[in-house]
Amino acid sequence: MVGKSGQQELGITDEITGGATQGLAGRQVAVTGAGGFIGSRIVATLLAEGARVTALLRSAHDAARLRAMGAQVAVAPLKAGARAGAALDGALAGADVLVHAAHDMRAGLSENLAGFDALMAAASRAGVARVVHLSSAVVYDDWPDGALSEDSAISTDTGGDYRQAKITMENRLLEADIDVAILQPTIVYGPGSAFWTEAPLAALAASGVVLPEPCGLCPAVHVQDVARAVALAAAAPARLHDRFLIAGPDAPGWDAFYDGYRAILGRGEILRRPVAELAARLGPDPAGGGGGPSAAARLSALARRLIGSRRFDRLLARLRPRARGPVWPDRHLLALYRARPEISTARARQALGYVPQVDFATGLAGIAKARRGG
Repeated sequence: MVGKSGQQELGITDEITGGATQGLAGRQVAVTGAGGFIGSRIVATLLAEGARVTALLRSAHDAARLRAMGAQVAVAPLKAGARAGAALDGALAGADVLVHAAHDMRAGLSENLAGFDALMAAASRAGVARVVHLSSAVVYDDWPDGALSEDSAISTDTGGDYRQAKITMENRLLEADIDVAILQPTIVYGPGSAFWTEAPLAALAASGVVLPEPCGLCPAVHVQDVARAVALAAAAPARLHDRFLIAGPDAPGWDAFYDGYRAILGRGEILRRPVAELAARLGPDPAGGGGGPSAAARLSALARRLIGSRRFDRLLARLRPRARGPVWPDRHLLALYRARPEISTARARQALGYVPQVDFATGLAGIAKARRGG
């Protein structure tokens, strides 16, 4: 079970932890990416459901924290090779379910796919009965705008390494004769989210943000709802072999999203500019997209392996210079800020029993509480 200190660190409460599923008590679940923002919540939720959890880590930096939560820890890098394969075999021995939540954003497509293939090969050798794979809603051609369901088109000829990796992994899983649930979260936020919580708070605290006029809707899903969806997929009694979109119960406007963070801080400026002005500022859309990780990304990956991701993020936050002006949206953010998505979670509700519980107001309250140390 997860102790109170672990719940406070993760920004979760008894009301949204535990009691989500039946059938996980005593089952052995292995979780990759267990030291990360989403992976930590998955571990906590599975433990609260009575599962025996093995946390797979690339290095031992988060081992003490996860052991304190009640998980077993195995250091098993996701890469090809006999030595890594032996470590993965040991980590997955006896596992009933594998939850794959790891993805190295600073590695290239080939490296992430090689790690994925090595993990799936080890899962097959270990006789793992079910795989729950964390993908993303970005795999769909129409993301982030308009109506979106699991029947929406997925093309493989556009997008960068991250999207291509997620599509390829999904296809390999669906082409194999295995019991698999592919979960596709939308915008995942909550305490500790580097991109969708900490970065907006830091931008507002430093110099403010620029949003388009008119503003679109944010398909936010709280990290605890994602973790709960994982627990439901892990415990589902029927065989699974499908994709499932995972979204929250509401979709605040992006202005409301940033207003909520501004209220937590008690300060921060939000500027509004016409969409046409923001698009003109960005210039023509360059051909292509993606490619491998930059030199800075590779250096970041090395530093994270040496000192751990959490310590690296805290160090980076202290060293990052204050912005001299408001943060303007890049091409990716402008597309998000102006979109009005309609995400269907009907398939997840029918097959998994997934009903999101954390609306945006509740999520903000949890973030504010976590920042106070409550």
